[in-house]
Amino acid sequence: MKLLRFNRIEDLLCVTLLAALPAAIVLYGAVRGDLPVAVESVFFDPPWEEARPAGFADTATAYERLEAHRLYPWQRFLHHSASRGESVLWNPQEGYGAPFFALWRTRVLSPFNLPLYWFSFAPALWLSVFLKLLVAGWCAYYVGRRFGLHAAGALCMAVAYQLSGPVFLWSSLPMSDVMPWFPLLVMNAERLMLGHIQAWPGAAITIALMLLGGDPESVAAVMLFILLYQLARRVRDRGWTHLRRALIGLTVGAVFGVGLCAVQILPFIEFLRHGRLDVALPDIIIGPMDAAALIAPGLIRAARGDAGPAAALLHAGLVQVMLIPLWFALRPFVFSALRRRLEALFMASLAMLAVPFLAGPWWAMLPGLRLLRPEHFLVTHAFSLAFMAAAAAEEWNELNPEDCKATLLRLLLLVPVVWGTLFLLSALPVIFGVAAAKTLLSHWVAPACFAVAILTVLGVTLLRPRLRAMGYVLAAMTACALLLTHAPARSRTPQDRVFPETPFVQSLKSMDARVTGSRSLADWPLAGNGIAQAFTPSGVSLDRHAAFIGRAKTDPLLLRLTGDQAVLLTKEDIQGAFASLRPVLNIQQVFPTGAILFRDLEAQPRARMIYVGRRVDHFDPACLREDGPPLLEGVTLPEHDNGPAAGVAIQQAESNTRIVIQVNETRPGVLVLADAWHPGWRAYVDGRPTPVFPVDGLFRGVELGKGAHEVVFSYDPASRRWGGYISLAAAVGVLLGAYRAAQRLSLIHISEPTRPY
Repeated sequence: MKLLRFNRIEDLLCVTLLAALPAAIVLYGAVRGDLPVAVESVFFDPPWEEARPAGFADTATAYERLEAHRLYPWQRFLHHSASRGESVLWNPQEGYGAPFFALWRTRVLSPFNLPLYWFSFAPALWLSVFLKLLVAGWCAYYVGRRFGLHAAGALCMAVAYQLSGPVFLWSSLPMSDVMPWFPLLVMNAERLMLGHIQAWPGAAITIALMLLGGDPESVAAVMLFILLYQLARRVRDRGWTHLRRALIGLTVGAVFGVGLCAVQILPFIEFLRHGRLDVALPDIIIGPMDAAALIAPGLIRAARGDAGPAAALLHAGLVQVMLIPLWFALRPFVFSALRRRLEALFMASLAMLAVPFLAGPWWAMLPGLRLLRPEHFLVTHAFSLAFMAAAAAEEWNELNPEDCKATLLRLLLLVPVVWGTLFLLSALPVIFGVAAAKTLLSHWVAPACFAVAILTVLGVTLLRPRLRAMGYVLAAMTACALLLTHAPARSRTPQDRVFPETPFVQSLKSMDARVTGSRSLADWPLAGNGIAQAFTPSGVSLDRHAAFIGRAKTDPLLLRLTGDQAVLLTKEDIQGAFASLRPVLNIQQVFPTGAILFRDLEAQPRARMIYVGRRVDHFDPACLREDGPPLLEGVTLPEHDNGPAAGVAIQQAESNTRIVIQVNETRPGVLVLADAWHPGWRAYVDGRPTPVFPVDGLFRGVELGKGAHEVVFSYDPASRRWGGYISLAAAVGVLLGAYRAAQRLSLIHISEPTRPY
């Protein structure tokens, strides 16, 4: 009873430490006035360049540019909409509007994005990071304890995973919303492999939580790892007992996990039918040189530039990597169940790591692998190495004198070979001439110091075995090593540098209209300042929008159909494609960059009545004409009409998903709203449902009869409703499965015998 109480106290101490570490990281960043995002790349675009600090260099990677152009504006929109009580189904800030909830990568339902709904923006971002680190640490600790580690060993394992690259280094990317739950999936997979088919509800819930993280590629890589782990475990056990049941349980769990997320997945599938999400990331080829990341990840960026963030995921921690020879030295004396489990994890990790290394330059030519990027194959090995290192430290303290002698003999052979190989791998960038020798020496200082510290710890515990002391010391060393490595490279930006409100930006805001004009706008993430624009820097666009904008590239006069009065042009634009508009453009402001902000006095209204049109069966951008009859899909209007147009006014302060328009006395015609058409939009004319159809391929149209009308546009996609029904049914199935499992077993443990805590 006394031992049980002590374990509970020690467990409480460990989980408190695992909460204190991320709390200290978050408080340090918040006190410094930073935000956990990397968006300073915008300083090299005209709207923000006047606020660029002196001597500031553009060293942003492709992933950091992705944060600036897509992820940060999305987080800002989510927070702004939630704080106003607005729906997040539709985003009107880019490309005349596009689905937001349906994009999946917006992470609207991710548990780690919940702070954005309830707190002010800056604290919410930091709280999100805190929750990711906390959940990752607690999940890893829980799994370590369930797999037989002592509290101190589980703490060392949890700290290593908590501060790993997929969780800590990339804390602002969707991958970090997926990976905190990964240890739980490993545990449920282990239970399935031991014949506990009742574990499938736990697997389903874990898979669902990972899917809500908005990075399906990482989830696919994790599921591939689990399959490899199952195969490796069976090979390692020299038997195929329970494999069939394990695969069935994992399949059932995956099906129900996907079902739980149907409310997110079905809208995403609908979006893919009508739009696209382009990711402007470089092709990353991981080769032998990138193995330097095991010891000195700082050299990778010098070697490969944009490959740095991906290859840095190879670094699982100096302490963990350096304890590899200890494990192989003492493995003959390790409890058989633990040895099989650990080595199956290690084999699966090696198989995952081998894929990007061996695929090399043929990566883009392999159809199956192109769905996953190289970095997705690197996300699982941090957990495996953390588990192996913690187990090795524990077993070192449990050795009897005779086994200790045999282990020491193996260590005398393995340590020089393994550590020498690691240091040699870290020298590859110098050998290949992409880094200076002086740089290499500076990166060898930390590994050398930690090597001495590890040898000291092993020597002390050899003379006086102290399991708890060794575990806590290694946990502290792990935290120091990973913070020294990852903290300087992780995303952060001072708050006053996050999309600053420059005079250029303030002028664009003062127009209180969507901004169109120069093609340069396509690269400016104005949504980061809350400015609506015609282009889509985030890379998200509906197919019809892409076709319309592509046609407007050769005929810029088509932009006058969009109702955008704010026109931003360069001198080259005015002298070229937009020359015919010069008489009707009213100069608002001239900027030092040479850009000129105009107001188009004769732009079409955003909401207007039309009485002529050309019926088409499908949208052909080549048929668009600025002065021709509008293209109507499914509706017929005469091609000539000289009567006056009825007055149209947007009556209600619009929301993201609802617009109310008042039409004065009119003859039969079509109301056109120059916002993007999507099948999820519904229209109600005087309270009666009325079909919404595309006009000029991109805009929304509603047929009206004679008289005055109130038209309400509302966005309510059927895919979300049907997805909700499927998710509800899946939730009922998972609850029933969990209830039946609880009836059969009062408490499910890993059934293989393990050493007592």
